[in-house]
Amino acid sequence: MTTVTIKREFEFPSFGAWKWGKADHDRPLRFQLTVARAFLYLDEDKYSESNRIVFPEGRIELVYDPAPEQLIKGLSSKGQAATAAAQTIYDAYVEAYEKLVALLYSAGQVRNMLPSHPASIRDFYSGSFTIHGRGVERRIDGGPFQQFTPKLPKPKGRNPLFKADQLITPSRWAALQKAADAGDFPEGEVLELYRIRAKAAWREIGIAAIEASIISESLLRAYALEILKKNGFSNSKIKRLKGELTFNNLLNILLPLSLPKTQLRSMQTHIDLVDNLRGIRNDLVHGNIQEKDVDRMVVDNGIDSAIRLVSFLREKI
Repeated sequence: MTTVTIKREFEFPSFGAWKWGKADHDRPLRFQLTVARAFLYLDEDKYSESNRIVFPEGRIELVYDPAPEQLIKGLSSKGQAATAAAQTIYDAYVEAYEKLVALLYSAGQVRNMLPSHPASIRDFYSGSFTIHGRGVERRIDGGPFQQFTPKLPKPKGRNPLFKADQLITPSRWAALQKAADAGDFPEGEVLELYRIRAKAAWREIGIAAIEASIISESLLRAYALEILKKNGFSNSKIKRLKGELTFNNLLNILLPLSLPKTQLRSMQTHIDLVDNLRGIRNDLVHGNIQEKDVDRMVVDNGIDSAIRLVSFLREKI
């Protein structure tokens, strides 16, 4: 039986480390993956102060023992066999990354870790995106490590960072200045929705749909209480009605009935798109669908409309 070892530099999430000695750096974190075993090493930080590691660097080793025949073949081939092997290795890397993050939050008790994501498959195999430029190396049994640089198919679509509608042009730079001069800085729930929208762009679609729905419902509830008070409802009566103030009733009944026709016409599309988001939230929470079944465009449009709706409600509360 053949053992295959894959080695690559590992960009750790942003956390701090302290009181590490040489023996600690030589001892990897080990855990089982679906088709391999992961070994994560934290390198010594030459720039640490007082034995504190600020930006951890390290490496990952994926050990396949015994290695699948398709993987062994792909490591010494080109074309589809190499592409399939590259995907198998990358999937194990992503699984290891996500398990590490989960362990840091739980057993590591790290509360303030910056949001992070595994490298894309193209960056994973590109030496230019690693700290020392070595890229992915592979070893079969006890042989030497050799580079593994498969030819990957061109990616579908474009990196979210570099889509045309995301690029800051000189005119947009001027728009930033105009907003800054006016003191027009988004804050509170609106700013949080912008951050949530960015999560959706980086594959966290289900979480983004749920969080955006929660914020929308919260502002709708605050708005509803204001409307009921202005219309003479007593605190005791409002308390009795709270059970009826569901997200659906707030969005599709109370809000439309409270708005003048002109405002309702301008907001109706946004109400409908947020309602779509509400439906996705309900289906996810109740297990009717999984994240892979969620339509990314519906979530994007829903969050855009949630930003518009929340901004509108904040002006009224």
